Amino acid sequence: MDPYGILPNLPVTDYQLRVKERSDSIINYILTGYFLLGLVFASLYETWLIALGIGSISLLAYYSVKWALPQSDLYQYVLSTVLGLFMAQFIYQMHGLFEMHFFAFIGSAVLITYQKWKLQIPMMLFVLVHHAVFGYLQNAGLEEIYFTKLDYFDMLTFTIHILLAAAIFCVCGLWSYRFEKYYELQINQNRVMAELQQEAQLSTERKNSEQIQRKINEELRMSNAQLEAARQQADQANLAKSTFLATMSHEIRTPMNGVIGMTTLLQQTALTEEQHEFTETIAICGETLIGVINNVLDFSKIESGHLELEQVDFNLRQSIEDVLDMFGGKAALIGIDLVYQIDESVPVQIVHDDFRLRQILINLVGNAIKFTQHGEVCVSVHVENKAFDQELQLRFDVRDTGIGIPRDKVDRLFKAFSQVDSSTTRKYGGSGLGLAIVKKLVNLMGGQIRVSSEPLKGSTFSFTIKTHRGTDQIKERINYEMAEYKGKKILVVDDNATNLSILKHQLENWQLRPLITTSGKEALKILEENQDVDLVITDMQMPVMDGVMLGTKIRHYDQHTPLILLSSVGEELETYQKQLFTSILTKPFRQRILSRHIINALQGKIKTNIEPEHFYKNPVDFSLHHPIEILVVDDNMVNQHMVVRLLQKMGYKPDVSNNGQQAVKAANLKTYDLILMDIQMPVMDGLEATRLIRKMLERQPTIIALTANTLEDIEQQCLDAGMNDYMGKPIRLDELTSKIKKWNFV
Repeated sequence: MDPYGILPNLPVTDYQLRVKERSDSIINYILTGYFLLGLVFASLYETWLIALGIGSISLLAYYSVKWALPQSDLYQYVLSTVLGLFMAQFIYQMHGLFEMHFFAFIGSAVLITYQKWKLQIPMMLFVLVHHAVFGYLQNAGLEEIYFTKLDYFDMLTFTIHILLAAAIFCVCGLWSYRFEKYYELQINQNRVMAELQQEAQLSTERKNSEQIQRKINEELRMSNAQLEAARQQADQANLAKSTFLATMSHEIRTPMNGVIGMTTLLQQTALTEEQHEFTETIAICGETLIGVINNVLDFSKIESGHLELEQVDFNLRQSIEDVLDMFGGKAALIGIDLVYQIDESVPVQIVHDDFRLRQILINLVGNAIKFTQHGEVCVSVHVENKAFDQELQLRFDVRDTGIGIPRDKVDRLFKAFSQVDSSTTRKYGGSGLGLAIVKKLVNLMGGQIRVSSEPLKGSTFSFTIKTHRGTDQIKERINYEMAEYKGKKILVVDDNATNLSILKHQLENWQLRPLITTSGKEALKILEENQDVDLVITDMQMPVMDGVMLGTKIRHYDQHTPLILLSSVGEELETYQKQLFTSILTKPFRQRILSRHIINALQGKIKTNIEPEHFYKNPVDFSLHHPIEILVVDDNMVNQHMVVRLLQKMGYKPDVSNNGQQAVKAANLKTYDLILMDIQMPVMDGLEATRLIRKMLERQPTIIALTANTLEDIEQQCLDAGMNDYMGKPIRLDELTSKIKKWNFV
């Protein structure tokens, strides 16, 4: 046990610090006692000056060094000398009293507490010098030199005295040394014991931890087993849901295929106005039902995490123009402008899922048109952010001037099966799934969607996507073609500020010089002041003076300046009205179509109609351009009859098989160019029939899948089986004709 109360299981450095602090505390008391004792001795022989002077100097020397060098041990060596100095002071004050010499031995014993034998050396040297000097001076007969009360202090006495003092100092030094080594040994032993105890404690804790770990592992295994069982149940539930949705989709799409297909055929027959209205209603209801089914299936795919995005290069401008083309007729019927603007910083070609981006835009543009009765719907695209790894963040804004949305209703917009107002559902229709799907698709494409709206003034839906610049090179020749007409003056007349701004920006990008105005009256004034205008582009629908009236006034005094009329789908013009214009451009127009019309007008070519994509509204002569042999394979009589009638309308005489087995047999007996193959059939399904045909026939036909199942990755299954293409039911005439043209049957 430590007699000084210091725990020896401390680290060596901490232990030495504790020894130092303890000894310093003891020394404070001893030095105070020495100083006070000096004052007591001073009262006996009136040696106050010695007591105060020597005592103060000694204390000052010790404490000044200690405070000046707190991290050093130098003050301990000063202390050793100071203790010797106090001994000399007491001897002098007591007039050489022999017993005062013992204060040297008391100081030496006190220094043992520091456990440093070297501290004995300064005191021993001081005693040696003091005894030698003061002994000599007293023997020399100097007065007031007090060292000893002996009459004579010879060399032998001095030697014996010094040797005894040295022996005492050596003994004290030895004790200091032994204390130091003893405590180092004890500290090391205690450290080893502490390590052993710690190891034992760790071993105990390790055993306890192993027991706890085994218990936790057992609980974890049980929990994992429960989770696995729950997961299997969830997978079974998801599978059941997917199977149910796929089955219901197939069962609903199959009769809807017949309804929509037969309605399309019926509309191409001679009908009264009332009958035409009835068939139009049937077609609209059928398309609406198919749209609801598609939304439910898409929502189910996204919720289950089975929807994967493609990463393909595509032309962004073409995608937006295709979407706007879908709504051009409806916008014209309502009487609103449908425009778009793409910043020059936006790449022509980007990499992402073109189909899903179109789906988002179709939903937002469709909603904008649905809730807008006057004004415009504008789609704009901007580069919002560009990262160092060439990643782009594009922002799409779909802005309308419709009824707007109250602020307290905005948070309900993107919730599934939710509408802003129940009256909205009754008036405008909708399942409430469209915007919920849009939000999830935007999130999947790495972006966010937000809406800003003001009731009765309109709404703006803004969403972002993360994409990259396309790697495929798209040849943009419009700018090169326009270079020949750089600086030409173009007068643009339109009362719609957005459309006017977009046209101005586009013409300036082509390095033309646009002059813009919002009315026919101002346009006539500009033409009067600018005789060198090379081309006039005017909108049809304008207040006070429309496009035809403006064209008539211009032609009264100018027969040569080319005029281009911006018309809407469904606007019928008289022959004399058409003759006023160099060409008539239907809104919404594509950029390349606009450039073609401008170039033709500046070249002096008359072109009153757009070159449309070749579309056969009633393509009786389609088979003459694409003569092929066709086999229709479907077990459903209604669908079979509908597809056959569509093909007959196109001029074909298709053969029919009721299942895959019959189709394989028919393909072996006759050479077919095209096989329209249903997937789900009795006896042999379409996938197995396709595999057999691919193995057996030397001259391979083009096989296009027909299926009402759109939930699973059925398209990839069809391609893996050897089919060339895929069509989802219901089958539409325009889709069927485009598929035949796609596979280049000549």
